[in-house]
Amino acid sequence: MAHAAERLPVTIDGRSYLIETEGYSRTTVPTLREQRDTSGEAGEQRLNTQFWVRSQTDWSYGAGQEYFDNDDSDRRRFYTSSGIDPWTKGQVSLLPICEDKGNTGDDVIMKVFTSGSTDYMYVASGTDLYYSQDFDTDTPTWTPVTALDTPETITDFTSDGTTVFIAYGSARHMAETDVGSTDQPDSLGSSEPDKLRYVGGRLIELDGSTIEELAANGSVLGSATFSLIHGSVWQDVCVGPVGLYAAANSNDTGSLYFLAAGSDGAITSPQQVADLPRGETINAIESYGGLLVIATSKGLRVAAMNQDASVSYGPVIDNGGAAYSLATDDRFVWFGTANGQVYRADLSVFTDTLVPAWATDVVSTGSTPGNVTWVARVDGETFFVDAANGVQGHAASGDRVASGTLTVGDVRWNSQFDKSLRQVEVRASPTLAVTGTRTYEQAGETYDDADLVYDGIATPVQGTIKVTFTPDTGIDLSVLTLTDRAPQTVDYSLSDKYTVKFTLERDGTATTAGPNLESWQLLAFPAPTRIDEIVLPVVMKKRVASSRGMGAAVQQDPQGEYDALRALMTAKQVVTYQEGSRSESVVIDQMSMSPEHLSADGDWWEGTMTLRILTVP
Repeated sequence: MAHAAERLPVTIDGRSYLIETEGYSRTTVPTLREQRDTSGEAGEQRLNTQFWVRSQTDWSYGAGQEYFDNDDSDRRRFYTSSGIDPWTKGQVSLLPICEDKGNTGDDVIMKVFTSGSTDYMYVASGTDLYYSQDFDTDTPTWTPVTALDTPETITDFTSDGTTVFIAYGSARHMAETDVGSTDQPDSLGSSEPDKLRYVGGRLIELDGSTIEELAANGSVLGSATFSLIHGSVWQDVCVGPVGLYAAANSNDTGSLYFLAAGSDGAITSPQQVADLPRGETINAIESYGGLLVIATSKGLRVAAMNQDASVSYGPVIDNGGAAYSLATDDRFVWFGTANGQVYRADLSVFTDTLVPAWATDVVSTGSTPGNVTWVARVDGETFFVDAANGVQGHAASGDRVASGTLTVGDVRWNSQFDKSLRQVEVRASPTLAVTGTRTYEQAGETYDDADLVYDGIATPVQGTIKVTFTPDTGIDLSVLTLTDRAPQTVDYSLSDKYTVKFTLERDGTATTAGPNLESWQLLAFPAPTRIDEIVLPVVMKKRVASSRGMGAAVQQDPQGEYDALRALMTAKQVVTYQEGSRSESVVIDQMSMSPEHLSADGDWWEGTMTLRILTVP
């Protein structure tokens, strides 16, 4: 039947009806249901507001989480960072800037040894060996060790805290010199190792496919010489809870071995305890805090060392690509990757089985940085080798990086429909910058220390915090500058998600300090596609007529119309609904028949049938 608004004002799926206008209503369905919070403590969900809230106060579970607020997300994590230290619970701040620590060369071997109470950094550059005791200053003094009469390229070195043992590969026998001495090294034993390690009180040489334990005089201990199949290369060794663990690469695949101590005290034959996936090789290993840390050609892995000496390793952290070097300190492990970048992982916090919390850490100052091939930790500072720019370390000035970024990730309010971002607020605290020097004296007072000095005036330094929002279009919106506890209005177009990135900038004058971001909060208004609820009282009689037009009666079958409409409701069928000149898609959600009397022929009821109709986007 054609729609004839003049006579029968509404049409549903091609069937026209007369309605009782007094009972008609059209209402937009609310987007938010009444909230009920059954949690044990107060939180965002108890706020009596139409805005949806997202906030964060802790970042100490590290990077690698793209979606901030999915059901399985951890609100203590974020996506990526650069120049940011997230490891102090309840704040993020700027990392120290690094500087070049000397002119010893670029692709060097660097290790730090402690002799007595003195730390020595040793660097081997080709045939030259240097050491420094002031390597934490801005211009370290590098003292050369007297070269051999016939210099050879140094392939590795190690120390027991008293003696430095030096390897030259197949070029000549190993040599030794005292820590902190410039004396020419003396030849030691008859071995020609590629690598040397001093672990667990044992001097271990790695020479291609052969691993041996050496006495202090360079001789092989007992029968402690073991070789793998031809083509295998021993890569590294460390001490575990009940013996040594060694890493070797063979056929482009890394393997782990366990070496116990025999009855004569020397190491026993290696027992293979784990293989990495094919194509993944090992660059370095380190045992720390009961865990085995593995730097591989894919990234970083953490393994559990079991009571039977077997090893169970976890998934690879591959966000920085290959890991080349390791250093441990406090609860952390630092690992060097490409592009002069050092990462840090917290071995006390795990986000998955054998996957520690991790994030980027310090980075080289080189304009074209290379692989970070060595890392060391001394007195709370990080030193490393950028193979394209030499030894790097924390700037002696204490300066922080000029700026750092923390990308929270995608905030979706756990839904896929559009939201309107309305407000952002941060809480931040300053760090204290110490400037100037002031003598602390008072006339008439005698001090035990006549040179007592109060170094500087503590000045709060704010720096700057900025935020950038990227909607689902992928185009960055304007950058907002934020101040502590000052809500900033956001007026952006609709998006189902926003990628949130904070930028921290140090103070322009006090370069040793910057802002501490302690929390952020976003307010958004949900903007899903809206639907209308139409309450439609339909006249169901054998003969109906409108009060407009000619007023001619129209024959109708109430039972047939009811059955047809009920079939549409049961099938949830989307049909065309027209009222006047307006046409839209709808579903019939509910029906209710209010009879007035039985039809004259006793066929079915006549009366009013009320339909609840929902528009379909």
